[in-house]
Amino acid sequence: MHKSLNTISKYKGWTLVELLVAMTLSLLVIAGIGQIYLAAKRSYDIQTNLAQIQDVGRYVVDVLTQDIHMAGYWDLMDINLANSTHGNDGDGTSSNPPTGDSVFLTGWQPPGGCGSDDAWGRMITQKIFGINDGNGIGSYSCIGSDLLQGDVLTVRYANPDAVTTPITTGDTNLYIHTAPFQGSLIAFDSGGSSIYTDYVTDTVSPTHSVVAHAYYVATSISTDCGDVPVFARKTLDINRKPRKESLVNGVEQLQFEYGVDTDSPADGSVNQYLNAVDVTNGNLWNRVRAVRFWVLVRANCQESGYTDTATYQLGDITYSPGDHYRRALYSSTVALRN
Repeated sequence: MHKSLNTISKYKGWTLVELLVAMTLSLLVIAGIGQIYLAAKRSYDIQTNLAQIQDVGRYVVDVLTQDIHMAGYWDLMDINLANSTHGNDGDGTSSNPPTGDSVFLTGWQPPGGCGSDDAWGRMITQKIFGINDGNGIGSYSCIGSDLLQGDVLTVRYANPDAVTTPITTGDTNLYIHTAPFQGSLIAFDSGGSSIYTDYVTDTVSPTHSVVAHAYYVATSISTDCGDVPVFARKTLDINRKPRKESLVNGVEQLQFEYGVDTDSPADGSVNQYLNAVDVTNGNLWNRVRAVRFWVLVRANCQESGYTDTATYQLGDITYSPGDHYRRALYSSTVALRN
């Protein structure tokens, strides 16, 4: 009997106090692991948002800078010189071929809006144009209600890569053939019939496709994190008409100011930066020598525990969001080269 009692005493369990202590220690360990996980996740979210914002900001600045530099590039033809000393046909017809060193831009259109036809791409005498915070967006029906907020910037130029093979039947894109004092737009219908006749007499001079881009912040798209604004542009489709390209998510605001040469006679230097509405009212688009812009980039997802209390100044816009999205503001000033 004594031996049996001794055997049983070897297998006694935990007391209630020991069990409570063990549970408390276990909970503390689990809580610590949870805090480490939450801190690591928050750090990961912050770094992900910052990386996304930086990538988007760098991309948008690069795209805008490159296109602003290219605005008004027509290879051999200086359109500024052509407008000031040689004139042009101006009525969009192709009835009077050029003589001597005259400029003949068959099919070109004077400054105007962006509709559903192919006139917008043919406004090559307007290398740069802007709309200020939707003021005048009615003339840009190709964008219209798709503009979420902010400014619109339009640039036009010749693709620097010249066409190296003959334009084939069925190629309905818009091209420009340029010589030092001549230029003609070229386009064909789907059957290969000429729409705009090429009157450039120099047959060995280059032909380029025409580039027209209108940049803006488009209406938001739905994602797992909610609605996200889109950096978009209008470009020319294969039928020379404007179509939308969504470039990247997360651009919340675009603002532009235009450096204008107001001297008389013009000396090529910037004297004043103006909003688009003031440039339009003063009929000064041909005197724009630089563009200053601001890009406000927003993270796609809200960040727990973070509130954006900053006030952002973008040209003539002051913006204080006060929400839970992380943001960064990018700005640059770009000189026109052409």
